[in-house]
Amino acid sequence: MVRIGIVDKNIIIMGKHSVADSLMRQFENAGCAVKRQEKLIQGDINFNCFDELCLLSEGGMDNKAVALLRAIADVYNLAVHKGKKLLCHLLVQHRDVLQNMQTCDLVSTIKQKIDVYPFTIEEIWSRSIVLDYEPITIHSNKHVHLVIFGMGEVAETVAIQAAHIAHYPNYVRNHSLRTRITMISENVETLSEGFIKRYLHLFNNSFYRVVKPSEEKMVELFHRPMYEGRREDFVDVEWEFVDAESWNPDVREKLKQWAQDDKQLLTLVMADRDPDKNVAMSLFLPDELYKRSIPIHKYNPKDVEYDVTMPLIQMAKNVNYIYSQCYNDNFENWQGQIQTSVEIDRAERDKLWADLSNVKRWSCIYNAMTIPLKMRSIGLGEDDWDKFYDISQQDIEILAQVEHNRWNVEELILGYRPCSDEEQNKIAADVETQKGAFKARKIHYDLRAYNDLRPDKTGKSAKVYDLCLSAALPLIAKTFVEGKGGEA
Repeated sequence: MVRIGIVDKNIIIMGKHSVADSLMRQFENAGCAVKRQEKLIQGDINFNCFDELCLLSEGGMDNKAVALLRAIADVYNLAVHKGKKLLCHLLVQHRDVLQNMQTCDLVSTIKQKIDVYPFTIEEIWSRSIVLDYEPITIHSNKHVHLVIFGMGEVAETVAIQAAHIAHYPNYVRNHSLRTRITMISENVETLSEGFIKRYLHLFNNSFYRVVKPSEEKMVELFHRPMYEGRREDFVDVEWEFVDAESWNPDVREKLKQWAQDDKQLLTLVMADRDPDKNVAMSLFLPDELYKRSIPIHKYNPKDVEYDVTMPLIQMAKNVNYIYSQCYNDNFENWQGQIQTSVEIDRAERDKLWADLSNVKRWSCIYNAMTIPLKMRSIGLGEDDWDKFYDISQQDIEILAQVEHNRWNVEELILGYRPCSDEEQNKIAADVETQKGAFKARKIHYDLRAYNDLRPDKTGKSAKVYDLCLSAALPLIAKTFVEGKGGEA
């Protein structure tokens, strides 16, 4: 099938990786001219002949790929492409490299000439896991429960991806209905220490426990959020680390109970690096899981297909446009009541995106990942996205709280932390200067429950952004569908 919007482009795919065949097939099916080179070397290639670059790192070659980007930027001539940057799909191998690129901009010489979108195979695979296979509404009494077998890079990627997206309206009504993420592995106590330290502020403000099923004292550690009892709970994800193998009898019994619990939407992920081991583990799971059609996902990098049209980026651009318009309409040009966009100017949208920092881009991307979930939670499936719906004020206000809960977790993952009581008082006394000063140190005044959000120097709170984004969800979705298949 030919996709409109990437036809007649010149593409170069560099690097040796199994995903290369899929990339080449997609581009060729779209009518593009594709050059393929397995080595990550510049050689005598004239990069001014290409519109898009797929740079595929393999093994320990992430640094080599970034170095090649610098070399390409040195020779890439924006004037030849009428000011348009070279679009680069960058496959990296290590989670830490991806995380660094999500939170820090590349050197200016690259950023000015190349639009870089990094990804890992594990991250792309984890996006395919749908946890709310039954839509969770404000009235639902079910909660999502994700069980991951493993504590390696694949497992941690799946877990953090779930923490980014699994936020639901019923938590607004009942704070006990948190998403639960259970990670099961041998030696989990030691392995989880590194994971917890990597996302220290997330875990400082979350419920989590370490469980050893084979010991008399099963719960080795039970951690409560730092501000429990003094502030309203504002993290809607809880964690459990279980020290056991998948075949452990206590684990198997617990899996049976979870499968039979009608208050859970249970999903299992076999997250070993070895696909054969994942298949083997899945074969020995309790029969109750299969009888009740519990989703069981088995990691296999060969199942990954990276979509070269980057639909998620298109939707993220819409999110950023709405966010920007919200600032213009409700902060710079306040007219006495909240204004919400009724259309998206695509040219302006793309212009705003072009100069956005990586951290702001990824905030929009993670927001975009939750749009299907949010739409399902108010009864609108993807078949309805091509229609424009006004959603009720009640739904807008509920979704605004869901969005703020999502944002809280996102910021904690990125390394921000909430204010201490002393810091909070200091900012409250001088919001105009102190809020920004503390934010620059990754201490965020808005990291708190939605109902506890405070006014900023304009007299308005962050609720305005959450309300605007929520009211515009049908517009974001409709505009995305209308532009689907177009350029990212």
